[in-house]
Amino acid sequence: MDQSTTVLDIDFGMSQLSGNKKLLFTLLGKFTDEYRSLDADIQALVAKGDFNEAYSLTHTLKGVTGNLGMFALHNASKPVESAFRNDKRIADEYPVFVSVLNETIAAVDTLIQEPAPSVAAPANGAVAEQARKQLMAALKASEFIAEEKLDEWLDALALPEDKRTAIVDAVDELDYEEAISELENS
Repeated sequence: MDQSTTVLDIDFGMSQLSGNKKLLFTLLGKFTDEYRSLDADIQALVAKGDFNEAYSLTHTLKGVTGNLGMFALHNASKPVESAFRNDKRIADEYPVFVSVLNETIAAVDTLIQEPAPSVAAPANGAVAEQARKQLMAALKASEFIAEEKLDEWLDALALPEDKRTAIVDAVDELDYEEAISELENS
């Protein structure tokens, strides 16, 4: 997969922080707190004609996203940053930028949300069926699936290693159609 379209590369983010997953998740939480209102903030600055501050916000976002492995947003911010700095206007690519921003924030929110308290597990067959339904629903909705959640569902399904690997690889590549196909044929 082309790294430039990766919404959130956890491995890269952890490599930037010497493998400290807790710190990465803390920084990701701060990212969503800081940038959740970015579109509204930029729109307000543009309405006031403050393109220098809009540039500054976008420039900072570009740096943060590059360091945390949010490559799609990092790349989407480049033409927006350039238009603010050089042309004192909103870039034609701005709607795409906002869409990628929202997608990135949603992916981070899904990843770092607290796991729901566990309820006593039903019999293995019921657990497997529930895991299959939840995984299929997530894939069909093209939702970001955290590695831990995917492992949990696949553990419950107890698939043969080749099927499990095929599904993990497809999800890693965001090829949800392939993952659905593998799951349906398991």
